[in-house]
Amino acid sequence: MQKIWLDTDPGFDDWLAMLLLSANLDVEWLGVSVVAGNAPLSVTYDNALRIRKHYHLEVPVYAGCEAPLSGAVETAQCILGDDGMATTGEPLPTVDIGQVERELEQQQKRSPLPHAVDALIEAVRRHPGQLTLMCIAPLTNIATALQRAPDIAPQIREIILMGGSADQGNHTAAAEFNIYADPEAADIVFNAGVPLRMFGLNLCRQLLVTATEVQQVRALGTLRAKWLAGYFEAYLRIRSPDGSVPMPMYDPAVAIYLRRPELFSFKPARVDIELQGKLTRGMTVCEFRVPRRAAANVEVAMTVDGERAMACMMQELLGAL
Repeated sequence: MQKIWLDTDPGFDDWLAMLLLSANLDVEWLGVSVVAGNAPLSVTYDNALRIRKHYHLEVPVYAGCEAPLSGAVETAQCILGDDGMATTGEPLPTVDIGQVERELEQQQKRSPLPHAVDALIEAVRRHPGQLTLMCIAPLTNIATALQRAPDIAPQIREIILMGGSADQGNHTAAAEFNIYADPEAADIVFNAGVPLRMFGLNLCRQLLVTATEVQQVRALGTLRAKWLAGYFEAYLRIRSPDGSVPMPMYDPAVAIYLRRPELFSFKPARVDIELQGKLTRGMTVCEFRVPRRAAANVEVAMTVDGERAMACMMQELLGAL
């Protein structure tokens, strides 16, 4: 079984990715590190614990970095709302964070819980050459771990990340949000020498959900499906007030890849992170003319069989509810 560590900033599409991981019997999910991203850390950590509790995800969750390596915190709350995920229905119930942390401390037989970066470093060292990092958030936790413990880089099996783009951006004209939120961290990760697969906006825009998928979730009729359907509908309405315009799936792309890698194609590239550009900060500059112009450091996801991938996502998702 492939050993997976998830780095995340929930976010509704992070929530979907977590449910897909929980449904994947081919992976051993060892832990979750949470970072500031879609919303401040206090919000994303709370979201992660609510999702874990109410969807019975038996995986430890650790709070990580609350600010990027450089500059101010950048969130997506202007799009996603104050909670980092909006709903048209009943909100996911709150949890007592202190109580959840005490339960996790008992399960992990350690108190207090370690910082997410320390937990990640421990996991890599405990499983040398075996652990794949699934990163669907700004890369602050990962870069901090690599800085704090340089010895772990050759021990990481692979990093698979949702971030960047081989064409246009979304948070800015040039940059995708996860990279823009901490480009210095991304620069460290992309140059760490760890095998890396990038699932950028160019790929995610081939995975489209519609109101049909929302209705499939709602039709299950369970309480967990009802909660999810409200957030799913609000997510779909980001592009259009009535949800009539299909919406790309971002973070779930990586989880689908773990389940059905044969649906994806990749192209090697040298990817560098723009740190200085006035209009292009956070841009993933992809040089595909390898090895003639540069040595590749990333496998960039280029195409996916969108119809089959979405069918896989919905089959796994409905089974998890």
